Order: sequence, then structure tokens, then C-alpha cells
Amino acid sequence: MTEDYARTLKRRTLVALVATLISLVLLGAAMFWMWCKLFGPPEFMRKDNPSLSPQSAQSQLDAGATVYWQDTAYQVPAHSGLSELLHTDQWTSTSAFQTENAELVMHFGELYELSLWSNGKAAFYDGYSGHSTKSYAYYIIPTGMVKDLITSLTALVPA
Repeated sequence: MTEDYARTLKRRTLVALVATLISLVLLGAAMFWMWCKLFGPPEFMRKDNPSLSPQSAQSQLDAGATVYWQDTAYQVPAHSGLSELLHTDQWTSTSAFQTENAELVMHFGELYELSLWSNGKAAFYDGYSGHSTKSYAYYIIPTGMVKDLITSLTALVPA
């Protein structure tokens, strides 16, 4: 093998490698674009959802809700005063956590849901959110809040 042929072979190999890498990057970008069109962007790229703010939870509860506690449904009437027990000024955002077996679950409409735990956590879900906005928000809440809500809730007649 001559030296010229070796350089030519090396140059062709380098060109083929660069073309392959560029093709793979373009293919990956196209697949990411298709994924975002079908399912929306990944959670970290989605816009914040103003419907999932603590103040929104308070106004939704003030408008009335269905609350589930220990397999019993309670119908909370509008302007019941129960929304004041949420103490939304003391909520702080936190990272996502496992949302199983909530102690208290509040349904606002069909696809809004606020799940509360007595260990000081809350998860707010918006089933109406689009592909580009967040559908979940997670909060740290005052620890005695759930107990106060349950106490006031048991005074209501189950639905």
C-alpha cells in the first residue's frame, strides 16, 4: 500500500465518519421533534401552569368541591370557609415525589385534583393542561393543615 493511497483512505474514512455523525444528530433531532409533537416536550421543558398555584386551589375549593377521605365522599358547598384552612400563603414548591395513597383528595370539576398528606406534602393535578404546560405541581404544606381540614370535613354530611 502506498503512502498516497493510505492518506486517501484515511481522508475518505474521516469524511464518512463526519457524515455519519451529522446524520445521527439530524435523525435524533427529528425524532425528538416528532416526540414533542405527539406527546409534548419533557416535563422540565414545559411552561408553569398558573392553574396549579396554591391560590388557585384555594379559589377552586371556595367554589365547591368533592373531597374524599377514608373511602367517603364529602360534598363541600361553595363559600363554606373550608378554603381558609389551606393556608396557601405558607405553601412552598418542591420537587416531584411519589403520589400514592393520599390521605385527603379534593376534586374540582372533573380533571382538577389536589392530593394532601399529613406529612406536609401536596400534589396538584390539572388534567386540562395542554402538551406544553405542566400538569402537576408539588408543594410542602403546613403539617397540621390536613388534620384541621379533616376535622372540619367530618362536620359536613357525606355526599
